[in-house]
Amino acid sequence: MNPPALRLISDYADWWAAERPDAEAVVLDGLRWSYAELARRVDAMARALMAADVGPGDRVATLSTPHPDYLVTFLATCSIGAIWVGLNPRYTLGELDYVVGDAEPSVVFARSRIGDRDYRDDLLALRAAHPEVRRLVILRDDPSPEGAEVAEAFLEGAERVSVAELAARRREVDPGGAALIVYTSGTTGNPKGALIPHRALVQCSLVQGGVWVVDPLRILNNLPINHIGCVGDISCYALVAGGTIVFMEAFDAAAIPAVIERERITCWGQVPAMFAMTLGGGAERRRGGADLSSVQLIVWSGSAAPKDLIRTLGQICPNLSSSYGLTESVGSLTYVAGTGDLDVLADTIGWPSPAYAFRIARPDGTEA
Repeated sequence: MNPPALRLISDYADWWAAERPDAEAVVLDGLRWSYAELARRVDAMARALMAADVGPGDRVATLSTPHPDYLVTFLATCSIGAIWVGLNPRYTLGELDYVVGDAEPSVVFARSRIGDRDYRDDLLALRAAHPEVRRLVILRDDPSPEGAEVAEAFLEGAERVSVAELAARRREVDPGGAALIVYTSGTTGNPKGALIPHRALVQCSLVQGGVWVVDPLRILNNLPINHIGCVGDISCYALVAGGTIVFMEAFDAAAIPAVIERERITCWGQVPAMFAMTLGGGAERRRGGADLSSVQLIVWSGSAAPKDLIRTLGQICPNLSSSYGLTESVGSLTYVAGTGDLDVLADTIGWPSPAYAFRIARPDGTEA
């Protein structure tokens, strides 16, 4: 089924909930949500955000691993015209302070413990330094620092906002307005916040879905939530296509083959270094006996892949693809469509998508 171009990227949760309510939307270990369940959770969070006086243009930040909770906060936030910001758990306190100070979120959702790191003191320091953070909401069952509230209590506010009020707010959201901010370091100075519009996320996901055709679409997502790769190239691509996002909360090279086998992953996308760590020593050795025959397409971006790695990937799936894009372009601009051509895959960034206008210029601005 080819999905239509909807107004808002967040509209796809409800659209697929109506079309295929029981289809699996997100997976993390034993947690499995259908599209109906995802849409229900997004709507409840959106109403709770409205009850917390989050308005159009306000920012909402989330500090989390790649987890279904991140997707709910993102879709709920942008569905009511607010702007979502992802915070990387690997950030130092100084890096968190910079992004929170620049974005000025009024609500921060956070895990307070991830792995061996306890974030409670950092979260309290951020709130003390940035009074614009009115609500600090702790996700999951993590320990709550003083003055924070748990997600269950925050969600009780949804009862104060009607379904009709939520629908009315969503009708007012501008498709050309920002859905999220992605901080990108560029080449100099502090990270810059790139504003990513709804319309661009929808368009780029539709274009990508037309190039990376996989049926059924079951894609692995183990990228950090502050990166366009996690939000745009994987999450929005799968959401628009009505596919399934299989989350891993951290990149674990040794565990990936077993996850691919168990969840029948059909689209495996990583940056080349991640593939190299997963398949170091060759495909047969590192797959550890796992059955990877479900994989229909392997894709990479972010850097060139060496020919030896491409050969190894081709032993798993002969249908290989790469692409080129950047944070500010929202999605990939050039693609190598699925192929086994080693020279094309190793030495080019593919062909321009006909959906976009391209211009190649010399340093002085004249066309090359």
